[in-house]
Parts: sequence; structure tokens; C-alpha cells
Amino acid sequence: MKLSYSSKGILPAIFVVSTAVLTSLNVPISAQTCELLEVIGSGDTEVTKTVSLPGTFLLDTNWNTDFLVDGNQSYRYFVVNFLSESGESYDIDVHLKYSDDSVDTAYSIRGGTFPEGEPTTIEASSRLSGAPYQINLRVGGLTASGNTYTASAMGCR
Repeated sequence: MKLSYSSKGILPAIFVVSTAVLTSLNVPISAQTCELLEVIGSGDTEVTKTVSLPGTFLLDTNWNTDFLVDGNQSYRYFVVNFLSESGESYDIDVHLKYSDDSVDTAYSIRGGTFPEGEPTTIEASSRLSGAPYQINLRVGGLTASGNTYTASAMGCR
């Protein structure tokens, strides 16, 4: 499945835009082509999770989801789609991981309000000097425990 989305920025930047319906985006003639990325370990392009309690050194969390970036494609930017299905308060981070083991934090918020049923789009540009191999979405927080959300990521040309 391909979704078109336009980018108006010239400099690498991160934008967070809440939209009523993702499929109703106005797409100008010069639209970019976006492709859904696979969730690592599942092969799916979308994940739905209920946020677990914070972990300890003995217990892990389900707060991280990784999306595979196709190394044979050249993407100009990435889009993470987030939809709260229950609860409104989340800590969210988006990281771009590179083959030299470095990581760029493209987006980070603590206790952010994401109203149920309102899609949120997080846009992130990669470095000019290299492409990430993975997009990491971390969703959690003390007040998010028990909340359910759905997420996907896209690479855009």
C-alpha cells in the first residue's frame, strides 16, 4: 500500500500535525510517494499495543517498536502515524538508528496529550550524510499504562 504525502520544508525538521482523518490529506500535484515500513519481527506494517507497566531490571516493557527501513530505497523523510485508541496521555519518542550505531532523536515528548481517535503524524528527516536502517517508536509512561494505540511508519521519497 502506498500513501502520498507532501513535504513543504527545505531544512530537515520535525513536524507534529494532528489531523482528523489521515486519508483526507490534501495532496498537491508535486506529492511525494510514501511506502509503509515493516514492523521488525512481525512482517506487518501496523502494530496495536496496550502499554505495559514500567519495567525494572528484571521485567521488560513493550514500549519499543522497530520499523525496518529498506536499504535499497532512498527516502527523503519518514512519517510515523500514531492513533490513541484508549487513554490520552503518553510519553513518545521517535529515534532514527544508523549503521554506525548512532541514534538521532527525531521527536520526544513526556505526558503528551493525544486524544482518542485523533490521528497524529510525526515527520522526521534523516541526516544528509546517511540513511537510517531502522525507525524506533517508544510509547510508554507512568500515566500511559493500560492505554491502547495503533502505529505505523512510512518512508517517503
